[in-house]
Amino acid sequence: MRVLHITTIDIGGAFKGAWRLNESLKNCGVESQIMVRTKRGNQREVLLAFSSVVLSLISKIKNGINRLFARGEITRDLLGTDLSKNNYVKQADVIVLHWVNSFLSVRDAIKLGELGKPIIWIMHDMWLFTGGCHYDGYCGKFEYKCGNCPLISGKKERDISRKNFYAKMNMMEKLEVLITGPSEWIVERAKHSNILMGKDVCYIPNAIDTNFYCPIGDIAKLREQFHIDSSKKVILFGAADNGTGNEKKGFQYLCEAFKSLQVYEYLLIIFGSASSHLNLPEGLEVLKTGYISDEDKLIELYNVADVFVAPSNQEVFGYTVCEAMACGTPAVCFPVGGLGEQVLHKKNGYLAKYHDAKDLAQGIKYCVEHTDELGKEARKSALKYSYEKVGKLFADLCGQL
Repeated sequence: MRVLHITTIDIGGAFKGAWRLNESLKNCGVESQIMVRTKRGNQREVLLAFSSVVLSLISKIKNGINRLFARGEITRDLLGTDLSKNNYVKQADVIVLHWVNSFLSVRDAIKLGELGKPIIWIMHDMWLFTGGCHYDGYCGKFEYKCGNCPLISGKKERDISRKNFYAKMNMMEKLEVLITGPSEWIVERAKHSNILMGKDVCYIPNAIDTNFYCPIGDIAKLREQFHIDSSKKVILFGAADNGTGNEKKGFQYLCEAFKSLQVYEYLLIIFGSASSHLNLPEGLEVLKTGYISDEDKLIELYNVADVFVAPSNQEVFGYTVCEAMACGTPAVCFPVGGLGEQVLHKKNGYLAKYHDAKDLAQGIKYCVEHTDELGKEARKSALKYSYEKVGKLFADLCGQL
């Protein structure tokens, strides 16, 4: 059985999910490959969809034209890339679509369906069943065919989000496709959209290499390498997707939480994109590592931390939380999406009341006081996302198609 994963670019959370699923399938003996439109990384195994630079440029130009029709944060992929004659697609027995925005149009997805090959579409965000947003901010308009989108200026009921919604409904009527989501939350949300009405939607979690993301023995020695005062409690925050300035990732709530903590007792480590000026209290020691491409170094950071904090507003899965837990570090977050499924309150971490900075601070204190016992349970919980378990689940699913 040959499985082909298709995603737009070889960076970002969706690619991480595709790559790890690809690896988990290969570990199960499945012939699996990834194909992208744009390749920026150094993974030699990643396939390019285009045989020439010219074809790649044409695809990017089409994406530029699509952006001309954007309204606010909502785009419309009217132009895309027809992959129905692609050699890798022809050789595949099962096609798995991941994040294909700016790559495939609705028409292109329909053409893939006309090949008669089994298609699985994985929801890494909410885009597949909304009028174009990746996270709806709890507006819930996808339950009513969108329109008058809060991300678009003006009050038009039949705006670009409504047009996108009907285009996706038409696409799904013509596609024989199985939909999966990496959290039970997004699966349940998807079932409330008319776009996916009548489609099979099931839960299969994201995968993580728990043999790689794991506890490291000598933490004291590791802290010495990072020049961390042994008396400090270490808080770790991952600043992905525009970093600390991204309100969706909730750094502002962590800043507010420090007002309820004795800041001199803590060291805050931020990896990713951190602003030069942060609204943090005086006396708090802060270490900014910048973007970390070396996963070995990232694992070291997870291990030196007493607690990982992820106060996101909405999150489909939450890879950084899963990675921290696999390394034996408890996490504090709000009970949203996949985070509320991974973190079990006061068992392997702490679920703070939604947008309650004081309770977030309480969760930080609780976790640093019970790091060892919570960390052991966090590690056990993360094992259910191992390559072995998720790979077998997905391989069995492919075999049933």
